[in-house]
Amino acid sequence: MIRLPLRIAGFLVIAAGFVALVIDGTRSIAGQRLIATDVSDVWRAVHAASLSQCEAWLRAAAPAWVWDPVVLTLIALPAAAVGLGLGALMMWVGRSRTPQIGVVGRR
Repeated sequence: MIRLPLRIAGFLVIAAGFVALVIDGTRSIAGQRLIATDVSDVWRAVHAASLSQCEAWLRAAAPAWVWDPVVLTLIALPAAAVGLGLGALMMWVGRSRTPQIGVVGRR
């Protein structure tokens, strides 16, 4: 029941990752150097206040090592790679199960 929405969301995240890849590719060609947009840049462009709220919440609720090395490393990754990887993971988790031979189940 959750597989179809997960696959649809995965497809949309892959599409967003591909758009980020095209934008970064265009900027790289125009700038004649490799340019990759970070997740933090995208997050600030979409909703800047939530990034600072998330930081404040994580610093208060989680151990100190969660924000500084872990989250900062994750939001410093290229947005295209994160979008494509996360979308592929969502589509893999939401894939249809292969029927097992000899097992009668619900359909």
